Amino acid sequence: MPVLITQFFYYLFFLPLQSYKLQLVCPPAFAVEHVISSECGGKLCLWGGRGVMVVELPSRWGCGGLFDSGRQTVFCKSYSLDEKFLYLQGEIHRVHWHPKSVTHLLVLVSDNTMRLYNIGLKTGPKLVKVFSIGPKPAGALGQTVLESYGDAAVDFTPTPDSEHLLILSGNGDVYMMHCDIDNKSLHKPKLKGPLAMYPPADDNYGSESCAITALGGVDTPTLVVIASASAVLYHCLLLSNATEMDDDSHALYVVESVELNIVMEEEPTVLQYVCPVHLYLVNRNTYACAHAGGVHTVTLPVLERLSEYAAADEGDTESILQAICSKPSTARYLLRTSGKASPTVGLAVTPPPLRTLLILCASGEFITRTLEPCNLEDQLYKELQLKNPALEQDDINAILKERQKLPFTSIIQEVLERQASQPILKLEKKEEPDPKECLELLTPATVRLRSEYIVRQQRAADVCARKIASLKALSGQYRDWLADLQKEIENVHLQSTLLNNKRALVEISQEDMKYRCSAVVRNLRAGCGSSGEERRLLAELLQHQKRAAALADHVRTLKLHKEHKQHEMKKWQEEYKKKDTVLGKSHSDTIWSVLQQQTTQISSLIEETKLLKDQLGVV
Repeated sequence: MPVLITQFFYYLFFLPLQSYKLQLVCPPAFAVEHVISSECGGKLCLWGGRGVMVVELPSRWGCGGLFDSGRQTVFCKSYSLDEKFLYLQGEIHRVHWHPKSVTHLLVLVSDNTMRLYNIGLKTGPKLVKVFSIGPKPAGALGQTVLESYGDAAVDFTPTPDSEHLLILSGNGDVYMMHCDIDNKSLHKPKLKGPLAMYPPADDNYGSESCAITALGGVDTPTLVVIASASAVLYHCLLLSNATEMDDDSHALYVVESVELNIVMEEEPTVLQYVCPVHLYLVNRNTYACAHAGGVHTVTLPVLERLSEYAAADEGDTESILQAICSKPSTARYLLRTSGKASPTVGLAVTPPPLRTLLILCASGEFITRTLEPCNLEDQLYKELQLKNPALEQDDINAILKERQKLPFTSIIQEVLERQASQPILKLEKKEEPDPKECLELLTPATVRLRSEYIVRQQRAADVCARKIASLKALSGQYRDWLADLQKEIENVHLQSTLLNNKRALVEISQEDMKYRCSAVVRNLRAGCGSSGEERRLLAELLQHQKRAAALADHVRTLKLHKEHKQHEMKKWQEEYKKKDTVLGKSHSDTIWSVLQQQTTQISSLIEETKLLKDQLGVV
């Protein structure tokens, strides 16, 4: 939900007639140009050309689930990302939440690098990777040369399937890079491109590209929208273009171009329509364009038939493509502004079923426009894929964390730093310069004084004014908090006094109850002896007690007898198991017959032995 905000107070609208103000404990030192919310709604990212700040929204509780139970002003924790680098070097072109993680941010910098930050660590935000997406500027004029030739990256967007990033250069070239948040991988994602565009054009479909976005779904081909500063939009299909060198290459096929009819109230000039165009997704087949002349919405009927193209056979693709191109896109001029006097600085979309565009103008006016029902579709929200990376060990202590912060004095010094030096003028004392020479010397000195000193003094004054305003707001809030705390302390003192009085009364009542209980006990002890009926009941109770004791002894004896019998039974069972197994009658008869045969054989052998002894005469 990108919105341009120029102050340090950020308003979130929850109810039609009530607003809530979120104030940052650590306000940004840069001019905030955009606000984007994470998919889970727990964090905000504020960014501008000179910095990025993450704001953690507080928890909701109380009636209606409001921030801080419905307070009008709520303080929020905030911290900057890589403040020293982003504020002092280069310029930020685009910031996006990582499509696969709610704890990672992607920052596109003017030096043709994309920086990946992890904001989910306990030790604070950390730079995970730096991706190079083009030639880096060299020298003092390197950035100017890159921008003049269109080699600098100006925007990027994730694809609908959250698998790739599409990066747009100023000359219209589109690059593709695989999404990767694995900070332990040694190999960086490969940058592919520039992607081929068909049919080819001499001017590469415009040399002043400024914005890119992607529409579609996971099950349909991706439709890429490229916007140029001349208010021309190009709709391209991102399709696979396998070659012998690379099987995973892609290409852009231009389906149509849409030229926005932007009306300016100023006098027409050559550069009238040279203005940046910002793209915002509305739903699956509609997006909005914000520019200096107002807001347009563009509806793409081509997306309704892309699912048919994805499921068609190879022989039917040409006919479906012709049918897709037969119905052009439609652009609707929703809001017309007076040009640079009151441009549109922010745009957001309410959730379904009835989507409404929320438009913020530079004058502070808030405008709502409801889209036509034909442009609305009931969409299924994409399931939030929370991929919590493993938190690293706390290897960065508090000292290193403090060193990452940029002090206010460094900001002022950077603002006042001069880009050029003024040489010392040395003239001959004997000769007096004529008025013409004095004028020629005075004029460039005055221009240099205004450009190098006065403008920087004004910028420093603006920075100090913003800092003073934020500190005043903080001090005012602290005073309100102090007044609330003093009221609570007074209430606590009053309640403490009331509780002390109640405790004194309770102690008096307790002492009275103790005295009365003691009197009752004394009266009971000093009372008369027991009556005859009581004695009879006491004797009967004693007899029952003796009988109970006798029965308990009998039960104990029975238990011992039971245990003895159980022990004997167990012993008998063990002895029984040890006895030999009794054979059956058939087995006994068989064994008996075998023994008789063996006995007969033994007897015959003995007799034969005796006969042999007699024959041999062996004694």
